[in-house]
Amino acid sequence: MLDSNDQDDSTFDFLAAIKKRWELNSPIDPFIALENKIDESRDWLFGYLTYDLKNDIEELFSNNTDNQCFPKIHFFVPEIILKVKNKNVVFLYDVSCSDDEIDLIFNTICNTIINEENIDPVQIHSRLTKSEYVNNIQEIQKHLQAGDIYEMNYCQEFYVDHVKLDPFNLFTKLNKLSMAPFSSLYRLNHHFCLCASPERYLKKKGSKIISQPIKGTIKKSSNQIIDEHNKKKLLNSSKDFSENVMIVDLVRNDLSRIAKKDTVNVDELVALYSYNDVHHLISTISCELDSRKTIVDAIKASFPMGSMTGAPKIKAMELIEKFETNLRGIYSGAIGYIKPNKDFDFNVVIRSIFYNQQSNYLSFIVGGAITIESDPELEYEECLIKAKSIFNVLS
Repeated sequence: MLDSNDQDDSTFDFLAAIKKRWELNSPIDPFIALENKIDESRDWLFGYLTYDLKNDIEELFSNNTDNQCFPKIHFFVPEIILKVKNKNVVFLYDVSCSDDEIDLIFNTICNTIINEENIDPVQIHSRLTKSEYVNNIQEIQKHLQAGDIYEMNYCQEFYVDHVKLDPFNLFTKLNKLSMAPFSSLYRLNHHFCLCASPERYLKKKGSKIISQPIKGTIKKSSNQIIDEHNKKKLLNSSKDFSENVMIVDLVRNDLSRIAKKDTVNVDELVALYSYNDVHHLISTISCELDSRKTIVDAIKASFPMGSMTGAPKIKAMELIEKFETNLRGIYSGAIGYIKPNKDFDFNVVIRSIFYNQQSNYLSFIVGGAITIESDPELEYEECLIKAKSIFNVLS
């Protein structure tokens, strides 16, 4: 389920893909298999890419613990697609589905009362103590000082063991709190990703490709005077501006590998966007796709997204493996869809809860960009600000 929460210029307000007619589930050569299926099916594909696909794109490896256990990649051709725009409801369905089945689904949706039960507060644990987090940032800054990297996205995991809950109810609450433009709920058997993302990774419409990285965050206040002060503070922050510009340069470089000559453009540089609980600085970079390049080429050239790695990208990813304790899995990956005409849209999986209904393990990961100017204490506080909606839902 993909929900724009009326905050994006999408062709839908809400999009749901139901039941699988075919699926791609962690093949040996994931990108070759995906490209073959796109060319072969000429149908809607919905799916996700985990961050750890980096090892299939670059000569990288991972030895960290996998706490989420999501398959590395998953795409499927749905039997039924439900699209809502301006209160108009459209069903797209496979010929194997009868009209009676579609009527039953429609009537069931119309007659369903959402049961928003209270969620019992849970004890949230962190993989790192605050002092360990601060010490790691200080070690990362030694690499920044040495010139190994210019910026690195560093993350930490929070988790809850042995928790039983209704993931649909949890997603409803999280989505209402955050109202993010790239929210999604992805269910694969007993694995759930409940995502309240404000960030777009990559979109293709016609021959145009756009990317919209976020770098720069400050909390939103209910006090209008304080909130205006916070917005000005963010816009005037040299640290946040430089973080954003560094990632813009990285994205420009990524897109130049698949773009028509002289078409890479920065459409919007470090613009302020406001959401329910935070303000962000977002830039928009676009290009025209070279006719000799495929959409999988575009994904491979730009994945993982620069806002979730750092720069230079490969060295930053190597250091991420060194300083983080767990695999990111679907976190800082992407969820989205590919249309029959090969247009697509993918988010960045952040502000998300991951839940395994079989093991009753719940986790979420939060991070931020570390530069030479970063204050470790403030970086820790920024993590908590970004995860505010998740903490509120769970406690």
